[in-house]
Amino acid sequence: MGTPLHCALAMSLSVYIHFPFCTNLCSYCDFYKCTHKPDEVDLYLDALSQEMSLAADEIDPDKRIIRTLYIGGGTPSLISPFQLDDLLHNLKRKYRLDKNLEFSLEANPESVTRENLTGYAELGVNRPIFGVQSFDLNALKKLGRRHRVDDTHRAVYLARALGIENFGIDMIFGLPGQTSKLLSRDLQELINLDPPHVSYYQLTVEPGTTLARKVADGTIKLPGNDLGAAFYSAINTELKSNGYFRYEVSSFAKPGYECRHNMTYWDGGEYLGFGPSAHSSLDGVRFANIDDLNEYMTSINRGERPIKLDHRDESQRISETIMLGLRTTRGIDRKSFQSLYGRGLEESLDPKHYETFVKLGLIEPDEERVRLSEKGLPLADEIIERLVS
Repeated sequence: MGTPLHCALAMSLSVYIHFPFCTNLCSYCDFYKCTHKPDEVDLYLDALSQEMSLAADEIDPDKRIIRTLYIGGGTPSLISPFQLDDLLHNLKRKYRLDKNLEFSLEANPESVTRENLTGYAELGVNRPIFGVQSFDLNALKKLGRRHRVDDTHRAVYLARALGIENFGIDMIFGLPGQTSKLLSRDLQELINLDPPHVSYYQLTVEPGTTLARKVADGTIKLPGNDLGAAFYSAINTELKSNGYFRYEVSSFAKPGYECRHNMTYWDGGEYLGFGPSAHSSLDGVRFANIDDLNEYMTSINRGERPIKLDHRDESQRISETIMLGLRTTRGIDRKSFQSLYGRGLEESLDPKHYETFVKLGLIEPDEERVRLSEKGLPLADEIIERLVS
């Protein structure tokens, strides 16, 4: 039975659709985004439909089966159910949706209503992700978020009232002015809501963002590295004690609720991205779309795919495979790595650092896989940097 399943996965895709529009621009976000203008949305959705059609014409028909669909942004919950219905109708003209499709859609709590969440569910969205980030109103204001705690509670209540069993909550730690007490409050609020899936990211200061400027001029101060590490440890301990398991550095789930879409990225699967700045990996080729809305629209209007090729060489692809794989609790499969690159996994790792990390108990190798230990996962970024240097 294993072979047919493997073949089915190999001949199907994960699809990401980028919706770049936001009603406000958060201070920390460096994803491609632009200010929401309702009259531009329909034009953009038409362009997306054209891009999906152009891409399909270059893909083996047997591979046009979508097993996971993820709409991210931006603020995808600004799309009306009517607009989403039209987009999906156009998608289905050239692609087939798997009967066990995982369909994720990101939503800001303040934009969630009974009407739009009901509409999304009727169209097949079975995994909404609520961008909560924190339950501390002061922290939310510093991040540039507009929702309030009541908005979060309402969104989760509506999801459960509509019978949506699988939903996620995104959180951030290491917030401006965050203390252990404030983190504890966030965790308690989160546990009380009992979401099936939690993504808990550490706030990072990305160059060019409003947050970066405020940190640089001292307007905003963030917790230090030691406190951040303590926060991460507390998060992992609290979630584990409440029935979650960590399957990636920042991802926690109740059993059976892992995000299959993200696992495609981490496992080196094939995926196709639509919209400005979206990335793809298909038939051994990695590429990305133009990260400018005007240029994207111009390219589509010319009947051309808005692609800029990714020219990473094999060594860079190997480094990415190692980075993504070691961030998961499963680690890297030796046979898959050998099949992809024609070499053993250890041959691509810095031998001195690898041996040191094994002796320190930060890496746990066995015959099938190489993975980070419980002690090593919190240090994933630092370990990976040394292993692939």
